[in-house]
Amino acid sequence: MSDDRPILVSQAEIEKRRQIGAWIRGSHAVDNLHANPDTLHIFRDYEEGRIATTEEVNQLLHEHYSKIAKSSE
Repeated sequence: MSDDRPILVSQAEIEKRRQIGAWIRGSHAVDNLHANPDTLHIFRDYEEGRIATTEEVNQLLHEHYSKIAKSSE
């Protein structure tokens, strides 16, 4: 499947994000923590440069979890 969305950061930034992501996934694996499959795409998009800032990541996560909170009321 092709993703035609633009890359918003440099290749160097993508490499840095990939390295950090690998460290985080390794740390979670050691602690037997699992990623939320409903939000994993947000972190992948950030890592691959399709989301430019952590502020955008936070906003998307807030929107996602706000929907869950509202549906459980």
